[in-house]
Amino acid sequence: MVPVITPILAILLPVIVLYRSNHDRPVRHAYLYSVGSFASALTAVCLEILTIRQRVLSGDFGGIEDTIGAVVMICIAIAAITILLNLLAMAAAYSEGASKQDSPL
Repeated sequence: MVPVITPILAILLPVIVLYRSNHDRPVRHAYLYSVGSFASALTAVCLEILTIRQRVLSGDFGGIEDTIGAVVMICIAIAAITILLNLLAMAAAYSEGASKQDSPL
């Protein structure tokens, strides 16, 4: 079972950037939130792979067969949601920053 905190962080960090970009004080260095989000998503997937490895070593093939479909779908969902939210967050963060800067002309 995937620890719950890593997928929550993967989703929460870009949501923070999206929320703050619509207010007076947008997040500074929004790319760091994106890096943290991707690292959390990668950690969640790696922990699930290690859990499957542990089941293989213990010989619990029935448990793997029962859950592998759901595990694959959850990992794909975590990756897709993380990518989508990070793209939206970066677009919101940098479009706000570009519009607030004065033009050199």
